[in-house]
Amino acid sequence: MINPAMVQKAALELYERHGSMALQIAHERAERLSRQGDHLTLDTALMLLTEVEKLVGKTNLLNRPRYGRVH
Repeated sequence: MINPAMVQKAALELYERHGSMALQIAHERAERLSRQGDHLTLDTALMLLTEVEKLVGKTNLLNRPRYGRVH
């Protein structure tokens, strides 16, 4: 069984180590595993990719300029 808390921890570690490049790294791992046919490991890699996407998305939202309406 895949432990979601461990996947989140691994995603955070990957993101802290590689920044936005973590997304590409996680994607490449999932792609490589999809060709190998190990479905449990692939499931874990896809969960990791999803968590990294969330982290990268949160960072992009925080760093994006904010625009408001001028009245």
